[in-house]
Amino acid sequence: MSVAVKMRPMLRVEFRKATPPRVLRDVYRRYSRYIVQGDENELVEWKKTDLHGEIAAKITPADYLRNLRQAAGWSLRELGEKIGVTAQRIYDFENGHRGISKAVAKQLGELFNISPAVFI
Repeated sequence: MSVAVKMRPMLRVEFRKATPPRVLRDVYRRYSRYIVQGDENELVEWKKTDLHGEIAAKITPADYLRNLRQAAGWSLRELGEKIGVTAQRIYDFENGHRGISKAVAKQLGELFNISPAVFI
């Protein structure tokens, strides 16, 4: 599923004329991939952005599970009861000590209303 989103600048930075050139070079060198020039109103497909790629490369199925559980306000035990496993098993999933099976991924996907693929 493709979604077009309007991305607004998260931070607008302006430099004074007196800003030393070395500071400008350093900012551009470090943050050039985040510098947007041009029309701020253009639509961008989220999955084609560099930021999406960076986030997707860093997040693991264990991270997804932990973040979703915490966002729902559930303890390890509460989540375990909802899908029929122990709190220790949820702990192992979240810490990468145990892989999430397809059956459990399907249950988690239904519980959180997302694709089970994020847990595999």
